[in-house]
Amino acid sequence: MLRNLYSSWKKIPVRIRGTIIISIPIGYLFTSLIAFAWLKASLVEDEAWVQHTQKVRLETKRLLTALVDAETGVRGYGLTRRDAFLTPYNQARAVIPDSLTKLKNLVQDNLQQTQRLEEIRGLVNENLEILQHKLTLQQELKKLKGREELVVSTIVLYDWLEEGKAAMDATRAKIDQFATEEERLLNERKQHQELYRQITWSSICLSAIIGTIGGLLAFHLFYQLEIELNERESSLRQSNQQLQRFTANASHELRAPLAAILSNAQLGLMLLEEEPAEAKQRLEKIVGLTKSIGNLVNELLFLARHEGLIAPESIKLIDLGSLLNDLTPDWQNQAESQNIAFKTQLPIESIIVKADADLLRLAVVNLLSNACRYTNAGGKVWLRLLKKSDRAIVQVEDTGIGIPPEALAHIFERFYRVDQTRRKVQGGFGLGLAIAQQIIQAHNGEITVSSKLGVGSIFQLSLPLEIANYQTAVVPVNGKSK
Repeated sequence: MLRNLYSSWKKIPVRIRGTIIISIPIGYLFTSLIAFAWLKASLVEDEAWVQHTQKVRLETKRLLTALVDAETGVRGYGLTRRDAFLTPYNQARAVIPDSLTKLKNLVQDNLQQTQRLEEIRGLVNENLEILQHKLTLQQELKKLKGREELVVSTIVLYDWLEEGKAAMDATRAKIDQFATEEERLLNERKQHQELYRQITWSSICLSAIIGTIGGLLAFHLFYQLEIELNERESSLRQSNQQLQRFTANASHELRAPLAAILSNAQLGLMLLEEEPAEAKQRLEKIVGLTKSIGNLVNELLFLARHEGLIAPESIKLIDLGSLLNDLTPDWQNQAESQNIAFKTQLPIESIIVKADADLLRLAVVNLLSNACRYTNAGGKVWLRLLKKSDRAIVQVEDTGIGIPPEALAHIFERFYRVDQTRRKVQGGFGLGLAIAQQIIQAHNGEITVSSKLGVGSIFQLSLPLEIANYQTAVVPVNGKSK
């Protein structure tokens, strides 16, 4: 899967890949900033809610304290008749309305608490009325008697103290219920705040990890892109060098026969009337040179038209053994005419490959032509077909003049010839091996060579075997179906 992803990635244009690589850290930065801003806003909101709830709790305690102070002040005044006890009562009456107003403003966003507060307000007002009524009665009683009571009846005192107790207990219960709900809300908001703190820290750690991975990934992709660009630059430089060498060689190869054609034509015209026989030889030479140039042009056109491309409709399942068997008789005769022993080692079993039969035949013919051309009389040429693992192997071996080690790296270049000995050989332009290599590479294959000077050379073609069921799908290579 990773290989497929990497392969798909390499198919994307370099400009787009560079943009994607740059966008990785930038996108991560903006994503992190947005995430941090959202988490920060959530923490600020939670902190505001916690402080708000704290204010409600404090104001609730203030209300309850004021109510208790009011009740205590009235009780103290009732028991002692001293005006000093009325001070906390009067202060409480001033605090209680203000506290209720603040609580109303604080809990106005909570409908349930607002309803409870209204109930508390009603009970508090009721309690204040009872306390005021008790206080008024005590003050009136004091005026009537005109003196301080030294002894108070226990029954009267108990009845006076118990008056309004139920209302006060109900009020306290309601305030406690209100305070309990606020306590619950406070705990809930603290838990929510703690959760977001943990999320924030986790996000920071995760961001650090993702940032590191993203940075390493961007660095790796940049590094790979740099390598690829360097390879492309090197390949382009090499292609330019090859193009320059190809142009120079092509112009040289064309210039020499064209000059020969021109000189022979001029000489033939001069000798046409005086020496017809010699003029005829000159004209025949012109024909031969013209054919040679025609072959060169055809080979150049082939290289240009089949630059790594094969028409899909020409790819078929072929029996490689049958194809090589068809070539054997012609090359047997060709080798015998040059006093060269031609031997084949072809298996009986079918070896199936997916290929263009005509192009594959041309690649093998070029190797055989090369082997016969550079093998002296009395030498040998072998044509072998092997099967190794999932590959079909075609070998062309000769006992020819061999190739120097320093030339092996250039042997498949166009117009390349090893030395002057090869330059003097008739009929070749140094394109046969380049054509063979191009054909094999277009079939996802590989062509290699090993050679020793004075001993001979072995050219090897390696093609992927076709594993599919081919019993009824193999195309004929000699006019007959297998």
